Amino acid sequence: MKNFTHFFVRKGLKSFFPAHSEQFHSEASAPYGVVGKTVVPVVLASPHSGRCYSEAFVSNSRQPLSVLRRGEDSYVEELAAEAQACGPALLHALFPRVFCDANRAAWDMDPRMFDGPVPAFVKPSERAFSGLGSVPRIAAGNCNIYRKAIPFEEAARRIQTCWLPYHHALYQLLGQAHTRFGIVLLLDLHSMPDAPDAGSPDFVLGDCHGRSCAARFTDCAEHELRQVGFRVSRNKPYAGGYITQHYGRPQNGFHALQIEMRRSLYMKEATYEKTENFSELSSALRSLTEVLIKESLSS
Repeated sequence: MKNFTHFFVRKGLKSFFPAHSEQFHSEASAPYGVVGKTVVPVVLASPHSGRCYSEAFVSNSRQPLSVLRRGEDSYVEELAAEAQACGPALLHALFPRVFCDANRAAWDMDPRMFDGPVPAFVKPSERAFSGLGSVPRIAAGNCNIYRKAIPFEEAARRIQTCWLPYHHALYQLLGQAHTRFGIVLLLDLHSMPDAPDAGSPDFVLGDCHGRSCAARFTDCAEHELRQVGFRVSRNKPYAGGYITQHYGRPQNGFHALQIEMRRSLYMKEATYEKTENFSELSSALRSLTEVLIKESLSS
């Protein structure tokens, strides 16, 4: 899988930081964690569960930590621990999504949040203009994060130290599994608030309306979840973000399925406390992963 996108991200960084290094972080300093190795054709990832909020970032924000954490996929990497024990490698971000969002294109940023002109390679989407780019301008609830405009250099540094290393690690894991098995299925794990407009599902399976993942994987996941009593929606209200769209190439054996889990199934959203149902959901995620591993090996 050629990764031209990351080539252009590095090119942009080099134009801003001439001394940008191609070397990535050691395990001790990496902005992500990896558990396990690619011994099955499934990879687990959690780009939004990072909870390392630096004192400097929080003190410079106009919002308290409790507000900054609202969009966090709290404890998803812990929920996935049982699933990881079945064999898949698990990649999870340590940095919070409100600091840098790995589920957006690298240069998808709102130019209005910066204190000067931005480089031509910054390409904001409608979502970035709403404040939810790779370096977000707002936290959940439409709350402005910053007291004043920030230097673009600060955003570029976050892409350099958070976004690019995370994607490099994900690219490596997917490539290793694909080389070994000829196929790989990425389960991109997220949590979500209640979505009454979509029927308040417990799980939302996003396959970009069939473009990022073979239907048999989505069908298999939906059947397994419904069989144990969960309410499941497909692609509504979440069809898949940048990661699902970018890495899902089913015609080449790269499949990506975004899995959203309702937060109130396992935690108290107001206090960020786990509930007694945490282990039950973790076990359900393990069972789902086992079924999808079998399905991927039957190819």
